[in-house]
Parts: sequence; structure tokens; C-alpha cells
Amino acid sequence: MSGNVLVVDDAAVNRMLLQGILGDAGYTVRVASGGSEALSMIEESPPEIVLLDVQMPEMSGFDVCARLKSRPRVANVPVIFISALEDVSEKVKAFEAGGVDFVTKPFEPAEVLVRVGTQVKLFRAQRELQQRNVDLLRRNEQLARANERTERMFVALSTVITGTTIDGTYRIDEKIGEGGFGAVFRGMHLDLRRPVAIKVLRPGAMQDTIEQVARFRNEAVTACRVAHKNAVEVFDFGVSSDGIAYLVMELLNGRSLGALLRETRALSVERCAEIAGPVCDVLSVAHAAGIVHRDIKPDNVFLHNAGDGEVVKVVDFGIAKLLDVTATDIVEATRMGAVVGTPSYIAPERLLGRAYDERADIYSLGVLLYMMLTGELPFRETAGTPLGEMIRLHLAETPHPIRNVNAAIPEPLADAIMRALNREPAQRPPVLEIAAALRG
Repeated sequence: MSGNVLVVDDAAVNRMLLQGILGDAGYTVRVASGGSEALSMIEESPPEIVLLDVQMPEMSGFDVCARLKSRPRVANVPVIFISALEDVSEKVKAFEAGGVDFVTKPFEPAEVLVRVGTQVKLFRAQRELQQRNVDLLRRNEQLARANERTERMFVALSTVITGTTIDGTYRIDEKIGEGGFGAVFRGMHLDLRRPVAIKVLRPGAMQDTIEQVARFRNEAVTACRVAHKNAVEVFDFGVSSDGIAYLVMELLNGRSLGALLRETRALSVERCAEIAGPVCDVLSVAHAAGIVHRDIKPDNVFLHNAGDGEVVKVVDFGIAKLLDVTATDIVEATRMGAVVGTPSYIAPERLLGRAYDERADIYSLGVLLYMMLTGELPFRETAGTPLGEMIRLHLAETPHPIRNVNAAIPEPLADAIMRALNREPAQRPPVLEIAAALRG
């Protein structure tokens, strides 16, 4: 193994011995006879590791190490202390001073090479990781600037298009909502004189080529239209002559489940069943058709006032698939501040970038039910929980038992919800089993 080593020892015989052992193994070895000389050499040309004698007349190895660690540019250079003493307290002082290992005299060549080789590998791995983090931070800053430009363009666009007409058919009136995938406007089908909701999708990479726009258009029918009374009805979809991608949907009146939960901390089992039962029914139909929602959460469940009563509507079906939005995209966008979704509702297999199916929706449904019945998320994460910690919880921890939070939840329903939150997709119950548990 090659590497750059500095040996610091006031005894010439020890310097020669170590220089021979390491040099024969392919290392480039420099030597210093005292602390001041060593610090100057390290500052001028940092080595990958320092072998540092403890007892030296000018300056002890402990003092040399302390000064080394106080200099930011070279603080990460590993130090292996060398000493003729086997005293445990001496070793403790060495580690407290910032040493990474300890070798005693007389030297055993094999031991020296193994200890030095191990620390050089760790140092290089750490240095590579730091460089990767620097590169990642740079890319994230570039992405943030690009996202800011895109967001400014979208905000300007959504303001300008109010009052305009899309392809001579749909008039765009006032904005009535905005989310991660786009802005929603009240609109009018001019020929039918029918009020509609028009979602103008945020610009993204999918609109970069003619081929991608064509695929986007072709997938709309299968991905956005789920034939069920509790799924929002999509009337039309297209990309305008101006390059604006849009969805035309039924116009809903009321509020989202998210708005209700922000007002009411938790719902009764009966109210939860009224809302979540229809959500289960919609998912069952969608899954049978091979369609995965990908973004089940409170803000995508709407409580529509139909005039003769409330109708639960699941919105944004298939939008994530249409836009090629992955869990990684959602996590990154959330980290960057865009409201595209929340990792709290994303299944572990999606967070890991693995293949997934409709059982990913089951996990999200489990999180949704847990929130509805307790007012809390399964892992007690909050808006202030760091994103990395939030993801770690979903990948490594076990959710808090739901009946510990709300003992009024029937055991069969609690069992179904907890199984829906299983990290292993195969252990999650079918959606109709959850619906049956909801309805008692």
C-alpha cells in the first residue's frame, strides 16, 4: 500500500526503523526529530497519517497533537501515538488528545503496517466522503437556484394566465388553490357553459422534448381517470399550444381532509370511517386497474359539498406518475422547500428507490388513518423534525402502537392500521380488509 507518512520521534534509531518498515511496504516516509519541526512539515505538506512519539524533550507528543488538532486545515490528519510504555493511563491520555491508535516499542513490523494501513484507508474514505458532501452541497445549491427560477416563472405564469383561454375552449378564472404539482383555477368550458376546475401543472423536465410531451398526453387517460364516484372526475387533459400542461376536472366545493385535521386534532372512529371508507373503495378500484395513487395524504382527500350531502373525493390520481415524480424527487423537493408532498406518508420501499406496487398506497393509507384517529403521525415526527431523521424513522423504527394513543379504536381496526404500516409490503393487508375493519 502507498501513502504519505510522517514519523516524529526524537530517537534516530526509531525513526530509521519505522522508515524502513513503512518504506519497504511502499509508503512515502518523512521524518522529524521534534514537535516544532513536525508541525512545520505538516502545515507545509499535510501527510495522510502521523506516527508521533509521546515522550520528546522539546514538546510532548500530546502537546504536538493538541496543536495539530487546533489547526482546521490539518485537524483531520490521523495520529498514531508511539511509546515504550504499556501503561493504560498513557493510552487513555493519547486517545483523549485526539489520537486514533497506539503502538508500543519495540515495533512489530506486521502490527505497524496493519495499524497504519487501516487508518490511512479510513482517512481516505473520510476525505472522499467530505468531497462528495461538498459536491452534493454544490449541486443542491444549483438545484435550489434552478427551483427558485422555475418557481418564480410559475408564479408569474399563474398570475398572467388568469382571464385567458386555453386553446379556445377553457377560460381560466381566479386561482382557488395551489399545491406541489401546480395551481388550481376556477374555470369555464366555453362551449358547454360548464364550471370546471383547471389544474395548470408546474413546468418540469417532462416538458423538455416533444416525445416526453406526447407520452405525458398519452398516459393521461389511464393515469388520471379512475371510474368511481369518490374519485375526482377528470374531463380533459392536454398540453396547450403555448406549452402549458393542464388537467380539467370537476369543480369541487368544500375543504380538504387536511384542512379539517388542522382544525380538529383527531376524528372519532365513526367520522374516520365516513371519510376513509370511500378512500379505500377508490383505491380498491384503482389498484384492480393497475393504477397506484402514489401520494395519499390528507390534502389529497377532499370533502365535497354536493348540495345534497358530503361526498368524499380522492384527488391527484396518477399525477406523480405522469410527471415522473419519484419518492426521491418528493423528498428533495420537500428539503428544498417546495410543497410536493411529505416523506411522512411515503412507503419505505419508495424512499429506498426500490420497485413498488399498490401496497405503497396501503402504507400511505395506514399513515393517513393513524393521523385521522390520533392527531399524530406514527413516529411522532413534527414539522420541526429534520428530514433525515424523519426518513430514518420510517426505515428503521417501529411505529408507536395506535391504541396506546387512542384506546377507543377497536382492536381489529388498530391491528389493520399497524399492519398497513409494516416496512415489508408483503405483510400489509389488502385495502378491502382495511375498509371492512373501518366499517366494523
